[in-house]
Amino acid sequence: MADSAMEQLPLPTSLAEVESLIRALYQPNPPETITKIQEVLQRLQRSPEGWQLAQSLISHREDNIRFYAALTLIVKINRDSAGLSEEDTSSLLQNIISWTIQSLADGAAPFVTKKLCTALVTFFIHFSHLWPHCVRHFLYCLDLGRGTPVEGLDDALTTEILVSKLDRKKLSAAVWFITSLVEEVGKTDMSAPKFIQVHERLIKTGPDVTCLLARAFNPPEDNPAIKTQGEALACFQAWILYAQRASPNVELVTPLRQLVGPAMNCLADPDLFQPAAELFSDVLSNYSSFFTEEHYNTLASLFESPWAAEHYQRLLHGNHHEDGISFGLLMLAYGDAKVQDLMHGTDARSQGFLEKLTGLLAADGYLVADDTVFVPALEFWSTFIETMVDNIYSDEEDTESWKPLAERHLKAVILNSWRKIQWPPAEVFAEWDSTERTAFNDARKDVSDMLQSVFTLEGSSLVSFFADLFLRVLPTQNWAELEAAAFCLGALADCISEDARNDHVLSNVFSSPFFQLLGQAHGPIPLRLRQTGLALIEKYCEYFERNAQYLPDALNLLFGALGDPVLGGPCARSISTLCSSCRSILTGEAGAFINHYKTIRGSQVLDSLAEERIVQSIASIVQAIKEEGHRLDMFEELYNFLKKDFELAIQLQAQPNILNLSHPDFLRGLETPHPPAVPSAEEIALHIALRSLRCLASMAKGMQDVKEHPIDLDSEPAPHDPNSRLSRLQADIMRVLAGVQSAFGASGEAVEIICNIFRAGFSETEPGPFVFHPDVVTDYFVQQRYETPRIGTLLSTVCSYVGSLYRGPKALVPPQLTRLLPWVISIIQGMPDPDSDTEIAVNGINFVEKVISKYPEILFNAQPSQLIEFFFLFTLKVLDGTEPLPKNAAAEFWANFISLKPSNPALEQAIASAMTHLGPLVARSLMRNIGGHAARSELDRLCEPLKKLVVLRPEAQAWLEQALLEGQACWPGCERVALEDGRAFLRKVIALRGARTTNQVVREFWLACRGSNFAYAS
Repeated sequence: MADSAMEQLPLPTSLAEVESLIRALYQPNPPETITKIQEVLQRLQRSPEGWQLAQSLISHREDNIRFYAALTLIVKINRDSAGLSEEDTSSLLQNIISWTIQSLADGAAPFVTKKLCTALVTFFIHFSHLWPHCVRHFLYCLDLGRGTPVEGLDDALTTEILVSKLDRKKLSAAVWFITSLVEEVGKTDMSAPKFIQVHERLIKTGPDVTCLLARAFNPPEDNPAIKTQGEALACFQAWILYAQRASPNVELVTPLRQLVGPAMNCLADPDLFQPAAELFSDVLSNYSSFFTEEHYNTLASLFESPWAAEHYQRLLHGNHHEDGISFGLLMLAYGDAKVQDLMHGTDARSQGFLEKLTGLLAADGYLVADDTVFVPALEFWSTFIETMVDNIYSDEEDTESWKPLAERHLKAVILNSWRKIQWPPAEVFAEWDSTERTAFNDARKDVSDMLQSVFTLEGSSLVSFFADLFLRVLPTQNWAELEAAAFCLGALADCISEDARNDHVLSNVFSSPFFQLLGQAHGPIPLRLRQTGLALIEKYCEYFERNAQYLPDALNLLFGALGDPVLGGPCARSISTLCSSCRSILTGEAGAFINHYKTIRGSQVLDSLAEERIVQSIASIVQAIKEEGHRLDMFEELYNFLKKDFELAIQLQAQPNILNLSHPDFLRGLETPHPPAVPSAEEIALHIALRSLRCLASMAKGMQDVKEHPIDLDSEPAPHDPNSRLSRLQADIMRVLAGVQSAFGASGEAVEIICNIFRAGFSETEPGPFVFHPDVVTDYFVQQRYETPRIGTLLSTVCSYVGSLYRGPKALVPPQLTRLLPWVISIIQGMPDPDSDTEIAVNGINFVEKVISKYPEILFNAQPSQLIEFFFLFTLKVLDGTEPLPKNAAAEFWANFISLKPSNPALEQAIASAMTHLGPLVARSLMRNIGGHAARSELDRLCEPLKKLVVLRPEAQAWLEQALLEGQACWPGCERVALEDGRAFLRKVIALRGARTTNQVVREFWLACRGSNFAYAS
């Protein structure tokens, strides 16, 4: 409604009203008022009177009104200039030039003159054939003080003379024009036919541009208040950027290179240093081939000058902002551009420059917060190292002359980086904002990556360096240096952890007094160093696997730190990693670790995730115990802790009055140690149950066998003894799971965790506490109802269960599928409509598809028989629906069903009979989707059943033609596609006989049915 109200606003009837509207646009007004004013002014610009309006306002004394007039000229040239005669077009050009020059004479604001320059550029883009020498002609007009016909350029003085006669104001205007010229033309597509000649003519202006910029770098003295060098630098940078896009183009690059010297001179001017350094850094980084070898030599000499030495020292000692960082980035950009030459250079100049670049890693101040040059300097050295690696491992390289010198610089890089990544004092770090803290950590990671690259060159000597450094610093108790050394040693773990050749070096570290100090809860070692030291143990878990004598002490150290609120989580992760990889070595310590866990549980409440990791760690050790009786003893001891929690949760749920938050067992039900409000007894009971379920799921993961065992699919299943100890233990676990689900039946999370427990056993091939007998698993699933929370997750778990059955003895499979199939279809029957629950629909269809892939007879023997009919019709409804995931599943089901080729004659007859009834319905559904109902992303999936139908069913053509004849009742695209075109489509599909080209034919037909608005999707 607001838009229609705007359309009804009347246009101004006088210039005075237009001027008032323009003034109002720049005054404080509500946004809706500004929007209405803009709409009216834009309508004026687009109107036929726009040309006259611009001419009437262009000489106004108010800058904002002049600016609007210039903007109107741009709008009119873009929209309405195609209808102008050649004479009118030439007059328009002269007028805009005259108005631009007049704006300078009148002292108009620069933004007015710049907008008029943009209008001239817009003219050039549309009429470059009428104004091919635009720069020279504009300079000629500036000299004359008015616009003049293009033909008069033949009588003009040379460009050098024209430029030399410009005063500062006109010189600035000329620079504004050529800056706008290259930027605006650069936005157009060089390869588009309508712009090819525009770019060709722009390139030919290169000599005139160079002549003008040379003058701008050395301006006249008539008005010192106007500085043109800064604008010349920005313009020069824009032209270089354009030359890079147009590269290779000698016609433009050659004249532009003449300006490198004048631009370089600007570096010495304090007011111009910043833009000049930015220009050279940008070109060195992105278009290094623009500079000649002579230019590089000049830059190298510049870096050796007293001026550069002064800048360098200021950068190292605290000037990390503005000029300082710009000088550092200029050095690094030069280094990047010449990295090969610098690396191979053995001369004093190359070595001196590399030494300065290493020095950039040692500037004063803390990393990131104070020292902003370290990170870009590290990026350069990372590139340097990668280049070294490429060259050294190249067969053609002779490295003897330069490699020793390069390695000397790398040692300085490593040492400087080690110093720089040391943590600041806690009080300093606390003052940093989150961005600085994140950047500090990111920089440490960058150093870690760099060290791994250096290892490729230096190998074990780098490990020895940091191990020796660690041991040298340890007696001094300089904790920041020690932490940095430990961090660097940890960074190399991925490079050497599997290589035993470095074990003697690591043994010196792990047997040092440091780890004894680390075990002291109230010792002298600060938190940061404790974190890094404990992480070092995890990173070198393969070392401990090879050197088992150190492993128990390392784990005891980690267990001892579990109670720390900061260290607990990382320590639990480290314990999990070590126990999983070293399980076979630690079997004798299972009891000790269970006692550790018991002690911790009795004294404090661990973080939930940390406890899950600890339980999984111990379970992984228990799994590796070879003797079954001992293994089950250890398992039960660990399991009983969780069983006790389950019993407590169920009891608390039934008797809320027993809650006692002074008892640690109940405190396990609090999500945080000191919540602002105490939860209800029911909430605490649920949390205890969920926490213990997650721990039980972690036990199940830990008990998974890491070794692969052969499977004989044709073997007879092992006899199931319900009275064996393992069976009794499994029955107890199932009773606990059933009890928890019964007590907390409304919790979807509980159901999901129970599913995860089952999944852990599905992947196993050897007996274990969580490898339940198939009858037990099936019993659990068929007891669930549609109302059970997360029923879709249960169905997904059943699909995984079927996969695990297929990997086991065949004799176990049919009885389970026979029981599960009716249950799955009954769950699907509970859905109000096929699109109401995507998860149920997808997993239900996937389950049946898995059944028919190996045991199709089970589907046709399902009782009651109405279940089969319901399921077939359900999949067709899904195929006609709008949910993409269920539709894809249904398409895959029908593609596989149509492809069934059973060896059993009775089953073959049953399938043929089913297809006789269902084939027309499938064809109808496919025709409906292909005829415009489906989304484009669904077409490839829908093509699969279509191709199977065409290839395998002789009746397919008749079924599809019948669907085609139903018209709007079947396929929505019949209004756009003639019946004969539809028949032609079917003939193509039939003729292709399932070939891959069918997909493209279907896509084209779908597009025709959808209409041209969907052509983008092809």
